[in-house]
Amino acid sequence: MAELERRLANVVRFATITEVDPGNARARVTFGRETASAWLHFSTARAGGARVWSPPVTGEQVVVLSPMGDTGQGIIMGSLPSNAFPAPSGDGGTYRIDMPGGVSISVAGGSISITAPGNVVVNGDVIADGISLTTHVHGGVQSGGSNTSEPSG
Repeated sequence: MAELERRLANVVRFATITEVDPGNARARVTFGRETASAWLHFSTARAGGARVWSPPVTGEQVVVLSPMGDTGQGIIMGSLPSNAFPAPSGDGGTYRIDMPGGVSISVAGGSISITAPGNVVVNGDVIADGISLTTHVHGGVQSGGSNTSEPSG
């Protein structure tokens, strides 16, 4: 009976990432004061046609699902906000993704905001209120208006 209770207690565990092997989509965790686990696969939001890649980082709190209570066969299923990695927003109406390097994408109230310390590169045209960034014409620049030229250096 004790073995069954131990296995049941290990089916779902909270852990902290101690080491990451992104090339093999695996990580090691610690369950409190225990030593590091075996290498465990971590899940992703999507792995099929639409794919999302966001490996966990050292210190991140996660949930480990272990079939039959065997933590050596566990799978890292998701992350939990913590003091080290708090939630990126406290607004339930905001959807936000913060990425390393200061890049942030936020959607709230019908607006999309992209923040980056460098350039935001768009392959293709940008259209705002039906006006094309590529083909729009400026009035009053010359008589009859003028197409904008490509920016220099």
